[in-house]
Amino acid sequence: MSLSVMVIISLIYIGLLFVATMYNHQKGEKDLFISSAFALFVYAATHLGNTLWLSSLPASELLSTHYLYYAAVSAALAVGLFLINREKMRVIMSITIGLLALEVLLGYAVHIDRNVVALNGLATANASLSNSWLLWDLRDGISQFTTLTVLLALTLPKIYQVETDDPAEGYTIQKKVNQFADLYKPSKRKRRTNVFLSSSAENLCFYTGDEEESQYRGEAGILLLNEAIKQCCYEPHRTKPVGLFGRFVYWLRS
Repeated sequence: MSLSVMVIISLIYIGLLFVATMYNHQKGEKDLFISSAFALFVYAATHLGNTLWLSSLPASELLSTHYLYYAAVSAALAVGLFLINREKMRVIMSITIGLLALEVLLGYAVHIDRNVVALNGLATANASLSNSWLLWDLRDGISQFTTLTVLLALTLPKIYQVETDDPAEGYTIQKKVNQFADLYKPSKRKRRTNVFLSSSAENLCFYTGDEEESQYRGEAGILLLNEAIKQCCYEPHRTKPVGLFGRFVYWLRS
Protein backbone atom coordinates (compact mmCIF):
# COMPACT_ATOMS: atom_id res chain seq x y z
CA MET A 1 0.00 0.00 0.00
CA SER A 2 1.45 3.37 -1.02
CA LEU A 3 2.15 6.11 1.52
CA SER A 4 -0.43 8.46 -0.02
CA VAL A 5 -3.18 5.82 0.25
CA MET A 6 -2.25 5.16 3.89
CA VAL A 7 -2.47 8.90 4.63
CA ILE A 8 -5.92 9.12 3.02
CA ILE A 9 -7.18 6.09 4.98
CA SER A 10 -5.80 7.56 8.20
CA LEU A 11 -7.57 10.87 7.58
CA ILE A 12 -10.85 9.10 6.78
CA TYR A 13 -10.59 7.13 10.02
CA ILE A 14 -9.90 10.30 12.00
CA GLY A 15 -12.96 11.83 10.35
CA LEU A 16 -15.07 8.85 11.44
CA LEU A 17 -13.81 9.22 15.00
CA PHE A 18 -14.76 12.91 14.92
CA VAL A 19 -18.28 12.01 13.76
CA ALA A 20 -18.52 9.36 16.52
CA THR A 21 -17.41 11.92 19.11
CA MET A 22 -20.03 14.46 17.99
CA TYR A 23 -22.70 11.73 17.90
CA ASN A 24 -21.91 10.61 21.45
CA HIS A 25 -22.00 14.21 22.64
CA GLN A 26 -25.39 14.75 21.02
CA LYS A 27 -26.80 11.55 22.56
CA GLY A 28 -25.48 12.43 26.01
CA GLU A 29 -23.33 9.30 26.23
CA LYS A 30 -20.75 10.68 28.67
CA ASP A 31 -18.37 7.70 28.86
CA LEU A 32 -18.52 7.10 25.12
CA PHE A 33 -17.96 10.80 24.43
CA ILE A 34 -14.87 10.90 26.65
CA SER A 35 -13.59 7.64 25.12
CA SER A 36 -14.13 8.77 21.53
CA ALA A 37 -12.61 12.21 22.22
CA PHE A 38 -9.56 10.49 23.74
CA ALA A 39 -9.24 8.10 20.78
CA LEU A 40 -9.64 11.01 18.36
CA PHE A 41 -6.80 12.84 20.09
CA VAL A 42 -4.56 9.76 20.07
CA TYR A 43 -5.13 8.96 16.38
CA ALA A 44 -4.83 12.61 15.31
CA ALA A 45 -1.58 13.01 17.27
CA THR A 46 -0.31 9.71 15.82
CA HIS A 47 -1.10 10.87 12.28
CA LEU A 48 0.61 14.20 12.90
CA GLY A 49 3.67 12.51 14.41
CA ASN A 50 3.88 10.12 11.47
CA THR A 51 3.58 12.94 8.92
CA LEU A 52 5.98 15.40 10.52
CA TRP A 53 8.54 13.05 12.03
CA LEU A 54 8.34 9.30 11.42
CA SER A 55 7.97 9.39 7.64
CA SER A 56 10.95 11.74 7.32
CA LEU A 57 13.40 9.41 9.06
CA PRO A 58 16.14 7.62 7.06
CA ALA A 59 15.28 4.03 6.15
CA SER A 60 17.58 2.55 8.82
CA GLU A 61 16.10 4.70 11.60
CA LEU A 62 12.57 4.17 10.33
CA LEU A 63 12.94 0.41 10.61
CA SER A 64 14.16 0.63 14.20
CA THR A 65 11.44 3.12 15.19
CA HIS A 66 8.28 2.29 13.24
CA TYR A 67 7.01 -0.71 15.23
CA LEU A 68 7.97 0.74 18.60
CA TYR A 69 6.12 3.95 17.74
CA TYR A 70 2.86 2.23 16.84
CA ALA A 71 3.13 -0.26 19.70
CA ALA A 72 3.43 2.68 22.10
CA VAL A 73 0.36 4.29 20.51
CA SER A 74 -1.68 1.09 20.93
CA ALA A 75 -0.51 0.77 24.54
CA ALA A 76 -1.52 4.36 25.33
CA LEU A 77 -4.92 3.84 23.70
CA ALA A 78 -5.53 0.58 25.58
CA VAL A 79 -4.60 2.07 28.96
CA GLY A 80 -6.67 5.20 28.36
CA LEU A 81 -9.79 3.30 27.28
CA PHE A 82 -9.46 0.95 30.24
CA LEU A 83 -9.19 3.79 32.75
CA ILE A 84 -12.15 5.65 31.23
CA ASN A 85 -14.44 2.60 31.04
CA ARG A 86 -13.27 0.42 33.94
CA GLU A 87 -16.46 1.00 35.98
CA LYS A 88 -18.87 0.39 33.07
CA MET A 89 -16.94 -2.05 30.91
CA ARG A 90 -18.82 -3.51 27.95
CA VAL A 91 -17.96 -6.71 26.09
CA ILE A 92 -16.95 -4.87 22.92
CA MET A 93 -14.69 -2.53 24.90
CA SER A 94 -13.06 -5.48 26.70
CA ILE A 95 -12.44 -7.19 23.35
CA THR A 96 -10.98 -3.99 21.91
CA ILE A 97 -8.63 -3.43 24.84
CA GLY A 98 -7.52 -7.08 24.63
CA LEU A 99 -6.83 -6.73 20.91
CA LEU A 100 -4.88 -3.52 21.49
CA ALA A 101 -2.76 -5.32 24.10
CA LEU A 102 -2.16 -8.16 21.63
CA GLU A 103 -1.23 -5.63 18.97
CA VAL A 104 1.35 -4.14 21.34
CA LEU A 105 2.95 -7.54 21.94
CA LEU A 106 2.99 -8.39 18.23
CA GLY A 107 4.43 -4.97 17.41
CA TYR A 108 7.32 -5.50 19.81
CA ALA A 109 7.79 -9.01 18.45
CA VAL A 110 8.04 -7.76 14.86
CA HIS A 111 10.46 -5.06 16.00
CA ILE A 112 12.70 -7.72 17.54
CA ASP A 113 12.32 -9.93 14.46
CA ARG A 114 13.38 -7.15 12.07
CA ASN A 115 15.98 -5.37 14.20
CA VAL A 116 17.45 -7.74 16.78
CA VAL A 117 17.11 -11.44 16.06
CA ALA A 118 14.95 -13.40 13.63
CA LEU A 119 12.10 -15.16 15.42
CA ASN A 120 11.63 -17.69 12.61
CA GLY A 121 15.03 -19.32 13.08
CA LEU A 122 17.08 -17.48 10.46
CA ALA A 123 20.67 -16.54 11.20
CA THR A 124 20.10 -12.77 10.96
CA ALA A 125 17.25 -10.38 11.66
CA ASN A 126 14.56 -10.14 8.97
CA ALA A 127 15.30 -6.56 7.95
CA SER A 128 14.32 -7.07 4.29
CA LEU A 129 10.68 -6.91 3.23
CA SER A 130 11.28 -10.05 1.17
CA ASN A 131 11.61 -11.98 4.45
CA SER A 132 7.99 -11.32 5.38
CA TRP A 133 6.40 -14.23 7.23
CA LEU A 134 3.41 -15.22 9.36
CA LEU A 135 4.29 -12.99 12.34
CA TRP A 136 4.19 -9.86 10.19
CA ASP A 137 0.90 -10.86 8.57
CA LEU A 138 -0.61 -11.64 11.98
CA ARG A 139 0.43 -8.26 13.35
CA ASP A 140 -0.96 -6.42 10.32
CA GLY A 141 -4.22 -8.39 10.40
CA ILE A 142 -4.78 -7.78 14.12
CA SER A 143 -3.98 -4.08 13.65
CA GLN A 144 -6.53 -3.69 10.84
CA PHE A 145 -9.22 -5.63 12.72
CA THR A 146 -8.62 -3.58 15.86
CA THR A 147 -9.33 -0.33 14.02
CA LEU A 148 -12.81 -1.73 13.34
CA THR A 149 -13.43 -2.86 16.91
CA VAL A 150 -12.24 0.52 18.24
CA LEU A 151 -14.87 2.25 16.13
CA LEU A 152 -17.55 -0.21 17.29
CA ALA A 153 -16.51 0.19 20.93
CA LEU A 154 -16.87 3.96 20.60
CA THR A 155 -20.35 3.86 19.04
CA LEU A 156 -22.19 0.98 20.73
CA PRO A 157 -23.72 2.23 24.02
CA LYS A 158 -24.17 0.08 27.09
CA ILE A 159 -27.42 -1.86 27.32
CA TYR A 160 -30.41 -0.36 29.10
CA GLN A 161 -30.69 -1.26 32.77
CA VAL A 162 -33.07 -0.02 35.46
CA GLU A 163 -31.23 2.11 38.03
CA THR A 164 -34.10 3.41 40.13
CA ASP A 165 -34.58 2.37 43.75
CA ASP A 166 -38.29 3.24 43.69
CA PRO A 167 -40.38 0.01 43.60
CA ALA A 168 -43.36 1.83 42.07
CA GLU A 169 -41.28 3.14 39.18
CA GLY A 170 -39.67 -0.27 38.82
CA TYR A 171 -43.06 -1.93 38.60
CA THR A 172 -44.14 0.50 35.87
CA ILE A 173 -41.06 -0.49 33.87
CA GLN A 174 -41.70 -4.16 34.61
CA LYS A 175 -45.11 -3.94 32.91
CA LYS A 176 -43.54 -2.40 29.80
CA VAL A 177 -40.89 -5.14 29.69
CA ASN A 178 -43.60 -7.74 30.12
CA GLN A 179 -45.52 -6.34 27.13
CA PHE A 180 -42.34 -6.41 25.05
CA ALA A 181 -41.48 -9.98 26.09
CA ASP A 182 -44.96 -11.11 24.96
CA LEU A 183 -43.97 -10.20 21.38
CA TYR A 184 -41.59 -13.18 21.24
CA LYS A 185 -42.64 -16.60 20.09
CA PRO A 186 -42.77 -19.37 22.73
CA SER A 187 -39.26 -20.54 23.62
CA LYS A 188 -37.07 -21.54 26.53
CA ARG A 189 -35.66 -18.00 26.67
CA LYS A 190 -39.16 -16.51 26.80
CA ARG A 191 -40.17 -18.82 29.64
CA ARG A 192 -37.05 -17.84 31.54
CA THR A 193 -37.82 -14.16 30.93
CA ASN A 194 -41.37 -14.60 32.21
CA VAL A 195 -40.13 -16.29 35.39
CA PHE A 196 -37.79 -13.38 36.09
CA LEU A 197 -40.59 -10.89 35.38
CA SER A 198 -43.14 -12.58 37.62
CA SER A 199 -40.63 -12.89 40.46
CA SER A 200 -39.66 -9.26 39.91
CA ALA A 201 -43.29 -8.09 40.13
CA GLU A 202 -43.83 -10.13 43.29
CA ASN A 203 -40.87 -8.50 45.02
CA LEU A 204 -41.58 -4.98 43.75
CA CYS A 205 -45.15 -5.16 45.08
CA PHE A 206 -44.21 -6.78 48.39
CA TYR A 207 -45.09 -4.79 51.53
CA THR A 208 -45.94 -6.00 55.06
CA GLY A 209 -45.14 -2.90 57.08
CA ASP A 210 -41.52 -3.96 57.62
CA GLU A 211 -39.63 -1.13 55.88
CA GLU A 212 -36.27 -2.91 55.87
CA GLU A 213 -37.63 -6.13 54.35
CA SER A 214 -39.64 -4.15 51.81
CA GLN A 215 -36.49 -2.30 50.78
CA TYR A 216 -34.59 -5.55 50.28
CA ARG A 217 -37.49 -7.02 48.34
CA GLY A 218 -37.56 -3.94 46.13
CA GLU A 219 -33.83 -4.27 45.43
CA ALA A 220 -34.32 -7.94 44.59
CA GLY A 221 -37.17 -7.00 42.27
CA ILE A 222 -34.96 -4.53 40.38
CA LEU A 223 -32.19 -7.14 40.05
CA LEU A 224 -34.64 -9.69 38.65
CA LEU A 225 -36.12 -7.07 36.32
CA ASN A 226 -32.70 -6.21 34.93
CA GLU A 227 -32.03 -9.91 34.32
CA ALA A 228 -35.34 -10.17 32.45
CA ILE A 229 -34.33 -7.13 30.38
CA LYS A 230 -31.12 -8.89 29.39
CA GLN A 231 -32.97 -12.06 28.45
CA CYS A 232 -35.37 -10.32 26.06
CA CYS A 233 -33.00 -7.50 24.94
CA TYR A 234 -35.50 -4.84 25.99
CA GLU A 235 -34.84 -1.18 25.19
CA PRO A 236 -37.35 1.64 25.87
CA HIS A 237 -37.42 2.60 22.18
CA ARG A 238 -37.64 -0.97 20.85
CA THR A 239 -40.98 -2.17 19.45
CA LYS A 240 -40.02 -5.44 17.74
CA PRO A 241 -38.28 -8.61 18.97
CA VAL A 242 -34.60 -8.95 18.04
CA GLY A 243 -33.14 -11.73 15.93
CA LEU A 244 -29.84 -13.59 16.15
CA PHE A 245 -27.74 -10.68 14.87
CA GLY A 246 -29.53 -8.28 17.19
CA ARG A 247 -28.75 -10.52 20.15
CA PHE A 248 -25.09 -10.63 19.11
CA VAL A 249 -24.91 -6.82 19.01
CA TYR A 250 -26.76 -6.69 22.35
CA TRP A 251 -24.17 -9.07 23.81
CA LEU A 252 -21.36 -6.82 22.57
CA ARG A 253 -23.04 -3.91 24.36
CA SER A 254 -23.56 -5.79 27.63
